[in-house]
Amino acid sequence: MLTPDLPANENTRIKTLQNLNVLDTPPEQRLDRVTQIAAKMFNVPIALVSLVDKERQWFKSCVGLTASETARDISFCGHAILSEQALVVTDTLADERFADNPLVRGEPNIRFYAGIPLEHENGCRLGTLCIIDSKPRSFNTDDITLLKELAVLVELELVNKLPNTTDPVTGLSNKAGFKLLAPISLKVCQKLNLKVSVVYLFMKGLLSYRHDRQKYITILNTTAELYKTTFRATDIIAHYDENGFVALVSNADKHNTQELLDCLITQMNDVDFDVHHDSPIELITGVIDSSPFCDIDELIFNAFIKLHEQGEGL
Repeated sequence: MLTPDLPANENTRIKTLQNLNVLDTPPEQRLDRVTQIAAKMFNVPIALVSLVDKERQWFKSCVGLTASETARDISFCGHAILSEQALVVTDTLADERFADNPLVRGEPNIRFYAGIPLEHENGCRLGTLCIIDSKPRSFNTDDITLLKELAVLVELELVNKLPNTTDPVTGLSNKAGFKLLAPISLKVCQKLNLKVSVVYLFMKGLLSYRHDRQKYITILNTTAELYKTTFRATDIIAHYDENGFVALVSNADKHNTQELLDCLITQMNDVDFDVHHDSPIELITGVIDSSPFCDIDELIFNAFIKLHEQGEGL
């Protein structure tokens, strides 16, 4: 096993990492969405946002691992931050740097690794967005490009260079977050030749509650929790406007998605939002089939048109 060297700018790198005040902070959905997409995109069991500290690599976001950190001297990411290029190990047992690594010989039995260095604007590489598999696999230049696109989002999130991408009330993506994540999800579907559907979910009657802010927030939160349990982690769901939500559903056609929505509407009807209110909450949906090659704004517009066809008098 080869222990990773220290970067030439190690002191500055560690100070930069510490100044972000992100180490040992709780998970955040804005980054968890990225690792979930990465795991889905490449069909791997593990995806991580790993930050390389003085003596450890710590996972700010983690899919598929229960550990929150490992020692730096056995880390793959410690090697990855030594170069601005992607580190790809297609078969760890055939690579003398890693063949007898404890993370290869034991849990999580790493046989494949691909990591994109996460670079601060000052040039320091702080960690990686990486994916891991327990079996060898190939990884071509197109795969690297897709993983780099996700890594750029992580870099911008870590240094707060992105507009706020999370709705503060529901914890779902907001419009800005959807516009960032949905195009990447479409590229995933294109790469994997998966069907895509887009849903516009209109909360009829919701705006009549705006005068009662607490009730309005309660309804939004209750609805968002139903969406989170109905849709999958890899679907992109957003609180898109005052009384509307949008979802990009991958690996599902209109028929599959409509079945899901029928179940959702049944659950919504069982919720007693306010039975005595003059404007009861009603969920109206517009769902379309789409090609992953379509523009995301066009997809949302078409779903919105379908919504108006479905719900007269909106």
